[in-house]
Amino acid sequence: MKITLPLLLFFSFFNFSVHAQYESNITYGLKFGALHSSISNLPESIKGRDNTFDNSVMENKGTYGIEGGFFLNFKLHDTRVAIQPEILFRQSGEKITYRDALGKKFDLGLHYSSLQIGALYKLYPYEGLNFGAGVFYGINLSPNNVTYTSNEANGMYDVATRQFYIDGLEGTDDFALCFALGYELHSSIHFDMRYYLGVKDMVKSNASSFQFIENQNKSSVFCFSLGYSFHQW
Repeated sequence: MKITLPLLLFFSFFNFSVHAQYESNITYGLKFGALHSSISNLPESIKGRDNTFDNSVMENKGTYGIEGGFFLNFKLHDTRVAIQPEILFRQSGEKITYRDALGKKFDLGLHYSSLQIGALYKLYPYEGLNFGAGVFYGINLSPNNVTYTSNEANGMYDVATRQFYIDGLEGTDDFALCFALGYELHSSIHFDMRYYLGVKDMVKSNASSFQFIENQNKSSVFCFSLGYSFHQW
């Protein structure tokens, strides 16, 4: 299964870190946050070769979602450096709005749930203030979760059109760089702001569709989260 390798890497790192406790101070906890996500170049992929989209406007709107899960924090002995592996559940995606000169309008939504596995390298320049950078691999758990609503014939054709987009656009796994700014209070409360920059095409245009053009559709996610550590350094 595609989930096996990322999980093996995570738990291998965890096992190594546990054996190195004499060199590290370890905390663990939970975090939960709200996010805004978008996927680049979707209008270009969707318009493709279909001439019925001439004289129209199609825009990315982005969508709001959540992110939360489990983290471990290994602070290296006698340093201001920590390594923080995480396993997170995320809901994200994109919303596309369309309108044309004839008055037709529709909203297309890609709603992805994913398991995010990754780690941050964190620096603590002053007390709980920290900066982090790392990588995350996202396993797409709902690659065909698509919504479609329109004003065409009072939505009579929405179900069939939604299936057309499900067949033509398939969500894939994601790989992203992460940049973080946070602060950790002495009461074990953590605040965290992050930007995830996708570096991999995460929407596959299936060859069975005559309309869509394969393009580089990369994720972009801003997230603010609150965490709690069960053990302090």
